[in-house]
Amino acid sequence: MITRLSATAALLLAGAAALLPATPALAQAPGEASAVPDRSCDRACLIDALRDHMKALATRDPSALPLSRGVIFTENNVPIKMGEGLWRTVTAVDETGLEAADPTTGNAAWFGSVREHGVPAFYAVRIHMKDGIIDEIESVVHRKTSLPAPYGDAENMVHDDEFNQILPPEQRRSRERMLAIADAYFDTVEVNDGQVFAPFSQDCGRLENGISTTAPAPAAGGVTGGGGNAASIATGCREQFLLGIYRINKRVRRDFFIVDEERGVAVGRGFFDHANEWDRYRLTDGREMRTALKWPNSITLLEAFRIRNAEISRIETVFTYVPYFMHNPFWGPHSPSPEPRPDAAACDTACVTTHTNAVMAAYPVRGAWEKLPWANRVGYAENSVGIRINEGIWQGVTAVDSKPLVVGDAETGNGVWIGRIEEHGQPAWAAITVRSAGRQIDGIDALIRRKEYGPPYAEPQGAPQFANLPQARRTSRNDMKVGVAGFYAGLTGRGPASEALSDGCQWTVNGQVLGRCTANGPGQGVGGQGAGIGTIRDSGLLAVDETRGLAVFRRFEDMPATGGGYPLTLQVVDVFRFESGKIAAIESFTSELPIGMRPH
Repeated sequence: MITRLSATAALLLAGAAALLPATPALAQAPGEASAVPDRSCDRACLIDALRDHMKALATRDPSALPLSRGVIFTENNVPIKMGEGLWRTVTAVDETGLEAADPTTGNAAWFGSVREHGVPAFYAVRIHMKDGIIDEIESVVHRKTSLPAPYGDAENMVHDDEFNQILPPEQRRSRERMLAIADAYFDTVEVNDGQVFAPFSQDCGRLENGISTTAPAPAAGGVTGGGGNAASIATGCREQFLLGIYRINKRVRRDFFIVDEERGVAVGRGFFDHANEWDRYRLTDGREMRTALKWPNSITLLEAFRIRNAEISRIETVFTYVPYFMHNPFWGPHSPSPEPRPDAAACDTACVTTHTNAVMAAYPVRGAWEKLPWANRVGYAENSVGIRINEGIWQGVTAVDSKPLVVGDAETGNGVWIGRIEEHGQPAWAAITVRSAGRQIDGIDALIRRKEYGPPYAEPQGAPQFANLPQARRTSRNDMKVGVAGFYAGLTGRGPASEALSDGCQWTVNGQVLGRCTANGPGQGVGGQGAGIGTIRDSGLLAVDETRGLAVFRRFEDMPATGGGYPLTLQVVDVFRFESGKIAAIESFTSELPIGMRPH
């Protein structure tokens, strides 16, 4: 049946038609520039680029690579300038490594080891190609430190050849199924309580930092040794998970970037967050386990899976410790902390100090944080990583110093608390800055130094104490700032020795007395690494107390380790004691960070 349109309806349709575009609208998948994927670089091309990267690394020459102008380069999740970090300290790389590539995503990955000043380090890298050039390089480097982690024999490490073998068609699985299987591995290791989500072959093996953590140690030792790792408790992938060995993994944040259906290889990256909210737990067979570390930490990793017949048969990974809840710059935007809004009229020094003490009193009391006077928007960081209130040390601190050093300053809005904390009974140094915005708290920055990072460190018995000075021996706020600026310039050799240093000035770092204060650079750094400071940056005044002659500063100290050791950054809180215009003592507290790390 044919009907007639009313005049009004006809006009409406005509108007709507006029609004339509002359050609169909264009769209593509979210986050992609085109609906046609870039396949200009096939697997062979990606592997060639990967090998070129390793050759360039061996010669410390990134200019040999086809790099985009805006290439993003990270080492242990910190964006740094191309050519810095390991690129300045590497002395050799393995001739061969485990290689994987995926033309669909434009990614390729390499696993193996390098030498840094002749010392082995385990290394994995991801490169991304776009339009024939490298626009992303993401590396994980694991050095041998005093922290407990697998560390194999790099000279005799063997990568399982299964990763290179093309599977018969009947043993392959689709891309989507492979992703589901590999992701199920992380589901299993997250809060591992004996429930197994992932399918494993009977002969499944895992290589972590060059050492098998699923095979028993051979009689004469060797690269398959399991002593000191999970293989000494149980052998086999599935068997370990059935026991719940990895229950300490509160959270596994992950992402996959390579799937090779022909070879059955999937490669991902991620973080294992060890909250360590408790320091002991039981396996499913009743045995009691104790956490190796008593404090919250994370490991960052690149991990490869070989999947055959819908089962995980081989795993290889490189991982290393990073600060708890470390972020990956490729995974999304960074959330900046709120800008400081100090109001000395609304919150004087006594108010700032009260806020600071209230925060510290809340740490060991579960749930007490909710009663603090929070602002509408609050920033919180531990060792330069932004996390949530009530995570990190909020869950592990069992006691705080009863006689801390507290420096409150209404002008900056900061109160700095320095002293001893205990995590499950283990002592550590803490330098915690609490920021007030009027009558509310809008920011906390916690620097925690534990003994596992080595010297300079002395067991904290109590906080440093400083008495009030007579009026004649006090130093003005401005003169303190000038004196500290000169001292920092001297540390990096950018100026003469600071004239503000008194003859008897002593420097103490993490409770350990290092000796006389010196600032005649190039300095060796408060970490005592012996490699020299490359840069002191992002320094700023936290608080001043003229009555006691105290000025507290925070700074970041980059140590490139070109003379030995490994590259790192120290976050440092310095307490300067001024007497009669001179620096009479320095108390420094440090936390070790990946090279180039910036304040949150």
